[in-house]
Amino acid sequence: MARAAEVKRGERFDGFFRIREIQERQNRFGKPYLDLQLEDRTGCLPAKVWDISDKVVEGPVERGDFVKVRAGAEDFQGALQLRVERIRRVGDADREAGFREEDCVQSTAYDVGLMWEEFRRIAQSCHPLVAALLLSVLDECAERLRAWPASQRIHHPYLGGLLEHTLSVTKTCIYLASKYEVSRDLLVAGAILHDVGKLDELSPVAGTHYTPEGRLLGHLVLGRDIVRAHAQRLGNVPAEFLLHLEHLILSHQGQPEWGTVKVPMTPEALLLHYADDLDAKLNVLRTALEQDRSDEDFTPRHPVMHRHFFKLRPLLPPVAPPEPPAGPGGEGGPPAPPPGERF
Repeated sequence: MARAAEVKRGERFDGFFRIREIQERQNRFGKPYLDLQLEDRTGCLPAKVWDISDKVVEGPVERGDFVKVRAGAEDFQGALQLRVERIRRVGDADREAGFREEDCVQSTAYDVGLMWEEFRRIAQSCHPLVAALLLSVLDECAERLRAWPASQRIHHPYLGGLLEHTLSVTKTCIYLASKYEVSRDLLVAGAILHDVGKLDELSPVAGTHYTPEGRLLGHLVLGRDIVRAHAQRLGNVPAEFLLHLEHLILSHQGQPEWGTVKVPMTPEALLLHYADDLDAKLNVLRTALEQDRSDEDFTPRHPVMHRHFFKLRPLLPPVAPPEPPAGPGGEGGPPAPPPGERF
């Protein structure tokens, strides 16, 4: 069975996937077709079902379904796209043919257990009152924090992506707090908690999608509410510190057109915004480079970043290692002492 990362243009294959997204559209002649995103643990591919007759779509298929697909790989505007010839939900017999659910869901490439241990160690390194607040949230939300994606499709959109992204942002903020001499406790707390609202905004059940609360309120407000509830439960978080922390959560998107509630108005809030934005954009770039398998020097224009990415790396010729300094008695060094003589 083919894997998403192994599919090549011109190839016709069978494979097992999960439907990340599915939508019925119409072509320019008004004929309906299905527009899909098919994923497995190696990647995600766009796909089209141009003929949605029973001969091609064997029974109902929905977002989150595990499916068996027969398709051909084509080039569409410089990117790989699948033309689906047959698609159906997997059945019990498919397990004998090698189907496993865990092979059809994208997950973080990093060890979740190790990331979680480091995450809690950083929380514990803060001021005792801050550490208590952070651990209260982390311990209550541990199961979801270890598994949730960071987004539906843009950055870190895979299981464990939220933990991977949040830990990366937090480690960047530790460096920034020292470099710019701001409050480490505040900036680290904001980094750890900035996306906690995504636990209520997103649901990875049957494919990542927005919850009603996510669409109506958004993760900034939902995250602020989670943090405020834990602070009120503990009853010992200083009001001024909590005000600053809530501002970090509500402003970390940075710009009104990106959905922020407030623009950053403190040094810590500004640093958190840029650390968050940098980590998200680098993940988008790396994913685009990893998933592009064309022979071109540039990737296709990215729909979110609105640019092509240059695939060639700046290589330099190898440099010979420096020769070790001459030892005692060798050229360029002092004469060796007589045997037995001590300095």
